[in-house]
Formats: sequence, structure tokens, C-alpha cells
Amino acid sequence: MALSDINRISEKVYNESEKIDNWSNETIKNSTPGKISGFIYKIFNLMLNDTAKGILFKLFILSIYGLLVSLILPQFADDRFGIGLIIGFCGFLFLINLFVKNIPKIHFNSTDIFVLIFTLIAIASTFHSYFFHESINGLMKLFTFISVYFILKLMLLNSSTKTILNFYRFLFVCALITSLYGLYQYFIGAEQLATWQDPGSENIFTRVYSTLVNPNLLAGYLLIILPVSLTIPFASKSSLPVKILFITGCLIIFACIILTGSRGAYIGAFITFATGSLVFIIYLNKKFKINFKTLLLFTISALIIIYLALTILFPQVTERVSTIFTLREHTSNNFRMNVWMSCVKMLKDNWLTGIGPGNKTFLQTYGLYMVSGFDALGSYNIFLEFWIEFGIFGFLCFLLILLTSFLKLHYIFWLKNSFLAYGIFLSLIAAVSHGMFDTVFFRAQVYIPFWLLIASIGKLEGRDECRGL
Repeated sequence: MALSDINRISEKVYNESEKIDNWSNETIKNSTPGKISGFIYKIFNLMLNDTAKGILFKLFILSIYGLLVSLILPQFADDRFGIGLIIGFCGFLFLINLFVKNIPKIHFNSTDIFVLIFTLIAIASTFHSYFFHESINGLMKLFTFISVYFILKLMLLNSSTKTILNFYRFLFVCALITSLYGLYQYFIGAEQLATWQDPGSENIFTRVYSTLVNPNLLAGYLLIILPVSLTIPFASKSSLPVKILFITGCLIIFACIILTGSRGAYIGAFITFATGSLVFIIYLNKKFKINFKTLLLFTISALIIIYLALTILFPQVTERVSTIFTLREHTSNNFRMNVWMSCVKMLKDNWLTGIGPGNKTFLQTYGLYMVSGFDALGSYNIFLEFWIEFGIFGFLCFLLILLTSFLKLHYIFWLKNSFLAYGIFLSLIAAVSHGMFDTVFFRAQVYIPFWLLIASIGKLEGRDECRGL
């Protein structure tokens, strides 16, 4: 498919989705809940003065920053209930600001419709589940994360361009601090858990986990933040020293990802780099007429140099990379392949409506299909997981959310020259590609940034919202 065809499809999807956006926006506003909300707005609006409203909105913004900080704190690494309470507090402040009209822009788009449809499918899957109690628990967690999407989306819509960039800058700082602590662990030799290393490996090296306790979770968290962080100084047209600072910070984050030893993250990083390079090469070739072959040769050379540098600096990484291709000869590979085989059997019996949401539902069902000795917390593939939990319609709805997001971001980047859209596109690629080989996608440290990326599209797709981004 030629680039012109992709551009044409992206523009068509963008224009058609705008029609759906306008229809959904008017329909929801004119519905009974929408009219009741409008009435409540008027009551609350009369109760507070402008100063009080300003304080409330600042508290709401600070609560979102607090949520982002909680993602890197060790006490929340495994405490999903604690993060749920913080999300609940953010939601409480969000509703207050909504009712006092600190959030006047309420625009629903096609992605919102798909997310709501996905939620309805999840509810149907829950009530069809053989493990109803466990599925209800999983559904509540899903509701919590879905609420984060709508809270972030409406917050960004009612914030300035500077605010959205500040959120991503703050995420970058959090990732950088976490990475620096990870590097510190590597140099002092952090205590390891036996399950993180392959018993047959000749070279055991320190797999860093920083404040997140688990190296695979750390890799997933850093990998979803890295690409968009790299584009922030270019999106905001920062000075040269600021650009150098961000690039240096991103190199530190990348080094920490390497030191996690997460082979799923290695694959995700490679796919992201290859995709990002190809898109950017085509962009430079079409926009500035720079020779395609020269750019491609430069990119391949850069990739070789990076690999050689990693081999020299971290020789143990070479073995980790080589084991990706050993299939069943490596215990971790063998484990995943057995899990996938069991999950395919689960899928054959539950392909229509799924088993119900949540890892507890998965554990209960997986026990009926598992290969002896290969217990698992998830399917180690997000596409397989979505299909197993939510059935064929939930799986297709998730694909639709991803596809429309990618096409919108392509359109915004290509035709509006939005580097932030380019960064968000690559961060989504990173999260999805890593999620094809690991289970950390559904942890708050990855899931919340994922929904932040999706929510940001609602801000960027406005006709005048991309200026400066």
C-alpha cells in the first residue's frame, strides 16, 4: 500500500470520525442524563465564586500529578487498591469541577463511543462468566481505568497547550528518576529473585527493578513513556540546551530498559525504533526531499552502532537477546509457549463471550486448561487476553480503538506536523508490541499512561489544538 493511500484512508477516517464525534456529542448532551447534569451545573455555579473555582481546578490538576507520582512509588507497586483510592479522589475532584463549570468543554468523540461499547461488552461478558464473583472484581478494576480515560480526556480538553506538555514533561521526570535509581541498583548489585533469571544461563547479571519491584513492569513503564518523551522538546520548540537535556534523559531511560533484562521490552523497543525510523524517513523524504536511501542507510548504521555499543557496555545483554530466538531451549520461552497453547484451548471454548474480565477470573479458568507445572497470571499476549476475557466482540472493539487512534495520529502528524502526535503514536506501538510477550500491560503503571495517550488524541484532533504541539 502506497503512502498516498494511507494518507487518504487516514484523512477519510479522520473526517468520518468527526461526523461521529459531532453526532455523539449532541446526542449525549441532549439526553436525559445530559440535561440533568446541566441543571446541576447551574446550582453549583451559583454556590462558588471565581476564586474558589480556581482553587478547585488547581487541586484537581494536582491530584492528577499525584496519581502519576503514585505509579513510581514502591508502596503502590503491587497495591492496586491504593491506586484505586487515588483515582477515586481524582474522580471526586473532577465531578466537583465539572459541576461548577470549571470543565465547560464536554466533547464526545468516536473513541469515547468505542470505549463505552467496550465497557458494555465487558459487562455482558461478566454476567455470562462461570466465575461471576471474580469477574465482578475484574469489572470494577476495568471501570476504574476507564474512568481515568474520561477524566484525563476532559481535563486535557479544558486545559492549555502548556498544561498537556507539562503532564508529559512530568511523566518524563518521573521516568528519569526511576531510571537513575535503576542504574544505581545495577552498579551496587541489587538483590535478585530466582524467578527473574534462567537457571541455564551462563552469565547472570543484575536485572534492575528500581521502585517497581518487578523488572518487567519497570521495562513496560519506561518503554511507554520513552518515545513520547523524546518528541516533547521538538513539539514545544524548546531551546537547544533543553533538547540536549531531554535527549540525555531519554538515553538514561533507554539504558535502564536494557538493564531490566526484559526481552519483551527489547522486542518492543526494536519494533518501535524500526516503525518510528521508517515513518520519519518517509516524512523527511516527502516533506523536505531528503534522499530516502541515504536516510535508510543512516538509520541502519545507527542501529548497528547501538547494538555494538550495548554489546561492549553490557555484554550480558547479548546473551539475553540471543535467547529470544532459541524457542523452547530457553525456560522462559518454553514457559510462554506452553501458556499460549493452554490459552488457545481456552479461546476455542470461550471465543464468543469470553470468560469475564480480571486476572482472578483468568486464574480460575486457566487452571482447567493449563499444562502441569506452567501456572500463569495472564496469557502473555494482550490480544489473546482481550479475546479470552471479553470474547470476539470485545477483542474487535479494542482493535477498533487502536486502529482509529493510529490513523488519527498519522493524520495529525503527517498533515498538521504535530510531533507530539508522532510521539504518542510510537508510545502506543511500544506498549502494544511489548504487551504481545508480557503481562504488565494491565498493571496500573502501564495501563494509566496508555489511557493518557489515548485521551490526548481528543485534544490534538481539534482544528486549532495542534498549534505548538
